[in-house]
Amino acid sequence: MDKDIAPVLIYRLLMMLAWLAVPFVFLQRIITGKDSISTFKARLGFSTQNSANPRLLWLHAASLGEFNTLELLLPALSGKFPTYDLLITVSNKITYEKAKLLRTGSIHIDIAPIDFDFSVNRFLNHWKPSCLITIENEVYPTRNLKCTEMGIPIIFVNARMSEKSFTSWAKKPRLSKVVFSCIDYCFAQDQNAFTRFSNLGVAPDRIDMPGNLKQFQQATTVDHPDLHTLRDAFKYQNTLCAASTHKGEDQIILDAFALVKKVQPDLKLILVPRHSTRTSEITAMINATGFACAIRSQGELPTADDDIYLADTMNEMPLWYSSAAVTFVAGSLVPVGGHTPYEPASYGSAIIHGSQYANFQAIYEQLVANKGSLQADTPENIAAAWLHLLDAPLRNAQIEAAKTALFKTGDKDKIIGKITLKIASLLKV
Repeated sequence: MDKDIAPVLIYRLLMMLAWLAVPFVFLQRIITGKDSISTFKARLGFSTQNSANPRLLWLHAASLGEFNTLELLLPALSGKFPTYDLLITVSNKITYEKAKLLRTGSIHIDIAPIDFDFSVNRFLNHWKPSCLITIENEVYPTRNLKCTEMGIPIIFVNARMSEKSFTSWAKKPRLSKVVFSCIDYCFAQDQNAFTRFSNLGVAPDRIDMPGNLKQFQQATTVDHPDLHTLRDAFKYQNTLCAASTHKGEDQIILDAFALVKKVQPDLKLILVPRHSTRTSEITAMINATGFACAIRSQGELPTADDDIYLADTMNEMPLWYSSAAVTFVAGSLVPVGGHTPYEPASYGSAIIHGSQYANFQAIYEQLVANKGSLQADTPENIAAAWLHLLDAPLRNAQIEAAKTALFKTGDKDKIIGKITLKIASLLKV
């Protein structure tokens, strides 16, 4: 047996065994609200949409952070490839709801297929993409191999890889070599990503590091009718936004909030769970503290008598960042890899975060080193960091340091131009 084929066959065998779990996974995701019947069917390759255009760019953005990066590219892609339709796929329901707002006659939105042979084959035969452009991350063996077999070029844009993912791939060197050698070009976002993708099998002449596209991210104008009501009830300088909390983090944030309230009783908290399906669980935690709370999903707006606003709706992060002088970037107290610091920084909100930020390791280390953020993992340390940032001059100095570290001077048009030129060369247009 060919030594390059063997690891692929083993992977496919394991995926065939995993297929047995599909009915149970389906029920679990429907019950928890992570999928609807239609989105789960889409994961299996059963799309309800189609494109009559034989020229189609497949753009994959797994989650909200990747989708925000993709939005920076869309104008250039539409301008460079006017005769092509765009297919945007995502991996979760939250991002799917946001992506659907972009749907037009030439922009199609779908859920990316699970990495089963059947699902990927059905997806590719249905859409027939001209190329696959993956934003930042998500490397799947079947997806890469099937695209290569069908002559579909694979490009990674603003690619990143955590140390944990690299270690996992490195333990399977034969499989990783086959999978990563399928990548026709990789634009790494930093030196860590450049080194890791190279070590796993991307050829030296197929990788570049032009700069991190997130440095060009800009805050959108927030003109929401609830903004003024929210700021009247929750004074901007006294409010912290706990952004995208995961299970295991909310109690730590609530404990920190209880500590700061003992020092300054007029402080307020906007608590934004990553998944809105956790409302009941978080509400029970809040009720146990005795704090007064308004709940967004129930149509409530906070009053001055409320302590906490549970912002359990989707696609409203700009409103929350605009309403808080300080943001705790969650996903960093539990092992999920952290979330992007670029968004709160672009809205001028000072950043606190935990130490588990493997998905954005280089930039968080730079932020901490340049005093552009405060790292805190315990209720006591989070409370101390928040109280420190109540001092306006100290807070403003940290915000400026963060903007200097994150939004470096770079030539956006030059970087994006290099990316679109490479895509055009691979498409032979």
